[in-house]
Amino acid sequence: MNALTGSSVLEPLQKIAGLECSKVDVNPKDVQNVIEAEKCMSNLIYMSPAVQKFYSVSGVADAITQRIKETTATKLDNGIRFFDMRMLFLLTALNADIRQRVREKFHGLSYLFEIINQIMLSRSEPVAAADSGITLSNDDIDYLIEILKTLYNLTVDLPNLTHSYAIQEEEEEAHLMRLVSILRELLLCFGPNDDKQMELRNHIINLLTNMPKTCFEELLSPAVLEDDNGSEEHNGKNMEAINIILRFLDHRITKTEGSKNTKEALLPVLQLLILMCQANRTIRKFCRQFILPPLGDEVLNLPTEGQKLRNKLTRMMTNPNSELKTLSAKLLFVLCKESVDRLIKYTGYGNAAGLLYDFGLLGPQHNTNKEQYSSDSDESDTEAYKRIREQYGPLYEDLCFSIDSVTGRANVIRHEDPMQGWSVERKMVEVDKLVNSLDQAINHGIIKPMVMDSSGNPVPAESVLQLREANLKNIHHQDDLRASESSDDEGDGGQIMANKSK
Repeated sequence: MNALTGSSVLEPLQKIAGLECSKVDVNPKDVQNVIEAEKCMSNLIYMSPAVQKFYSVSGVADAITQRIKETTATKLDNGIRFFDMRMLFLLTALNADIRQRVREKFHGLSYLFEIINQIMLSRSEPVAAADSGITLSNDDIDYLIEILKTLYNLTVDLPNLTHSYAIQEEEEEAHLMRLVSILRELLLCFGPNDDKQMELRNHIINLLTNMPKTCFEELLSPAVLEDDNGSEEHNGKNMEAINIILRFLDHRITKTEGSKNTKEALLPVLQLLILMCQANRTIRKFCRQFILPPLGDEVLNLPTEGQKLRNKLTRMMTNPNSELKTLSAKLLFVLCKESVDRLIKYTGYGNAAGLLYDFGLLGPQHNTNKEQYSSDSDESDTEAYKRIREQYGPLYEDLCFSIDSVTGRANVIRHEDPMQGWSVERKMVEVDKLVNSLDQAINHGIIKPMVMDSSGNPVPAESVLQLREANLKNIHHQDDLRASESSDDEGDGGQIMANKSK
C-alpha cells in the first residue's frame, strides 16, 4: 500500500484524470483512461488516510468543483461525471475544511442544485403536468445518488441540534428552501424499477433530515382543483411528497421487520417524520390521518395486531434496539400532540410505558411542549369508543364493554345465565348442594356469617337454619313496616278528606 500512496503514483493519476488544480480538463478526449484513473483515485481515497490528505492538499475537490461548474450546461461523459461526484463525496465526507470550501468558496450547493434540475428537465415530457412524474434511467439515479450524498455532507454541518438556525443568512436560507423544493420534485420521479426508486428516495430522505424546520413547507404545493393523477390533498395543499415518505416508511418496516438491518433502514425516515410533524401543522395532521385515524373496529384487537402502519409502529415500540424503539414511540407521541392519554388509547399503556418512563411522564398527566401544537383537535378518541359501545351494546342486554388501558384493546364480554335451560327440579338439587356446602363451611369455622340478636347486636350464626330463620324474621319485619306505613298514609288521607268535607 505504501508503494501506491506516494506522490510518484498519486500525481500522475490526478493528471490523467484531468483534475490538476492549475489545469482542469473540462473536455477530456481519452474518456476511458480518465475513468480508470478516477476509479483508482476513488479506491485509494477510501482506503488510505495518507491519500486522503494528499488529494485534499493538492486541490482535487477544487478541481472537481471547477469541472462541475464549467460543464453544467454541456454534456460530460456519464462515467466521468459519476466518478467526479464519487470522489467529491468521499473528500467532503472525510474533511470538514473541504466541505466548507466547496460550500462557501465555490458555491457548490448552487451548482449541484442546477445539475439535479437539468436531469429532471431532460427527462420530462414537454406537455406533462408538473406532478405527473418523470421516469429516470439507472445512470440518472446512480449519478443523483452521488449528488445527494455529497449534498448531505455539505449540509450536515449547518443545522444545530434543534434543526433551526440561531443566526441564518437570508441567502443561505433561500438556498436550502430551494433545495427542499427540488427534493420534492425528485420524490415524485419514477425509476426503472421499484428497487432503484426506493434507493433514490432513501437518499432524498437522508438529505431532508439535515434541513431546518422552516424549510419543510416547501414539500407542500397548492392543490390543483382538476387533478386527475390521484394526488393526496389536505387543507388545500398537495401532500403527495408526504404521502410518498409515509408509504416509504410502511414499505421499509414490512421489508426489514425482524431483520438485522432494521435500525439503519428506519432511523432516518422516522427522524424526518418527527421533525416535519413538530414543525408543520398541516404535515402533522395529514400524517395523523394516515397513521392514527379515528379508531373503529380496530379497538377490538390489540394495537400490535394487524398490518396497518399504527400496528407496525406499535410493535416497534418494544423493539430491542433502544434508538428504534424511542423514535417509533416519539413519532406516535408527536402525532398525539404529546398527550399521554391519547398515546395510551392508541398503543396501550404496556407498549407506551418505556417512552413514558424515559420522558418522565409516568407521574401526573400533562402535555409536554403543548404550546407548539394547535388548540383545535381532530375527532375525539372517546367518540370512537362510544361508537363501538353503541354498535355492540344493543346486541345483548348482558354485554360488558370496557377499554383496557394496559393492552389498548376493548373487552367485549357477554355474561350468560349459567342456569339458563335448567328445570325447577335441577335448580332445587343445586340449592340443596349449596346449603350443605355452606353449612359445612360454618361448622368448620371457614366462614362466620352474622345474625342480629334480640338486642340488635351482630352475633355469629351457628347453622344455616339459623340464617334462614333470621332472614325470614327480617322479611316479616319489612312486611310489617310497609303495612304500617300504608295504614298511616290511609289514615292521613281520611283525615284530610274529613277536613275538606267540613
